[in-house]
Amino acid sequence: MNVKKRDVLSSFAIIGICGAGLILTRGLPASTREYDLGPAFLPGLVLWLIIFLCGLKVITALIVNDNKPVSLKDGRNAQGFSTIVLVGLYCFLYGPLGFLTDTFLYLPLQILIVTPKEKRRISTILLIDVISTVLIYLIFTKGFGLRLPRGLVGF
Repeated sequence: MNVKKRDVLSSFAIIGICGAGLILTRGLPASTREYDLGPAFLPGLVLWLIIFLCGLKVITALIVNDNKPVSLKDGRNAQGFSTIVLVGLYCFLYGPLGFLTDTFLYLPLQILIVTPKEKRRISTILLIDVISTVLIYLIFTKGFGLRLPRGLVGF
């Protein structure tokens, strides 16, 4: 299989999964408050953004004529598998640890997985981790008025 075919097929597979997710969000209850976005808004927004990005990936793959064979030794398979395991752990520990603790532990590990070894700086990773975690927390709690799991921290 070449790179172009892999990118197109994987993008369509992800679009299909997102489509199924959009169908499932229709089963979420409607908002009970006026001017409230409701519980289906955010998952729907994320799914539509993923579909849009996959569409761009398909267009890019079709425009760029990259017919190189896919190499299994490039390390991307290990990165992908590690990311899937890490996201699974994040979801599993989200309730018990709470948003702040779980996200604070997840982000630097994910950054280490996707960043090449020669570009890793622990101080930068920790700075990104702290700022991102606090910013995301404030956006969801203050901006959207959502309650996130407290877990160990209790905020």
